[in-house]
Amino acid sequence: MTKELSKGIGKGLSILALAFAMSGCVDAEQANSEGRSPMSDEREQEQSVDPAADANRGARIAELDNQIRTMVGVARADSLDQCRLAAVGKRACGGPEYYIAYSTKVTDEKSLQKLVDEYTQLRIEHINATQEMSTCEVIPEPQLSLENGVCRAVAHSTM
Repeated sequence: MTKELSKGIGKGLSILALAFAMSGCVDAEQANSEGRSPMSDEREQEQSVDPAADANRGARIAELDNQIRTMVGVARADSLDQCRLAAVGKRACGGPEYYIAYSTKVTDEKSLQKLVDEYTQLRIEHINATQEMSTCEVIPEPQLSLENGVCRAVAHSTM
């Protein structure tokens, strides 16, 4: 009889544990009419993004990125003095998305800066609208070099 009693208690406890697990952490007073907690509704409202606006912004960001890279092209220069570095975009934790080397010999700086500024502004809007997160790695500013008549962005050596 003790064996049967143990089995009965074990079954009862299992059913009770299952009932608690299924009920979740929100009681009936906290749940809204759809059965979701008020906290999840707040998070959803904070993160709600207009899909059409986000798609348009994303398309424009991609278009600007392509225009920036096309404008820079092959950054041909006669001397290192003609080489410049542009910090492009914005990361969620700060700092640019990437750096690009360009040459004042073949690139109109004002036109390039206008594209970079618009791209960066759209990235900031995207980050704010979507609450984008990142790994917060710091991208160190590279050094400029002139290799075979082409401006290059070169990572700092760690030695």
